[in-house]
Amino acid sequence: MIITRPINPREPDLLIGFECLALIIHDLDGSEVATVSAPNGRWTHDALESLDLYAYCPNGWDAYLGTNWIGSSEV
Repeated sequence: MIITRPINPREPDLLIGFECLALIIHDLDGSEVATVSAPNGRWTHDALESLDLYAYCPNGWDAYLGTNWIGSSEV
């Protein structure tokens, strides 16, 4: 699950400051399997949440914007 979107006002928005970075998808062994550029030069919460990350890693994945972790199939 991508967890960049805060669900209450006390939570940080994990997307802020990293919107222009490439999305890097790792399999659960830590190997990089794909790099996806931001659509139109910048990610939005909706764009990240609409990706089918299981298409890249059917057995599970970790997602990063640059080196910043933003979600996992294991959350």
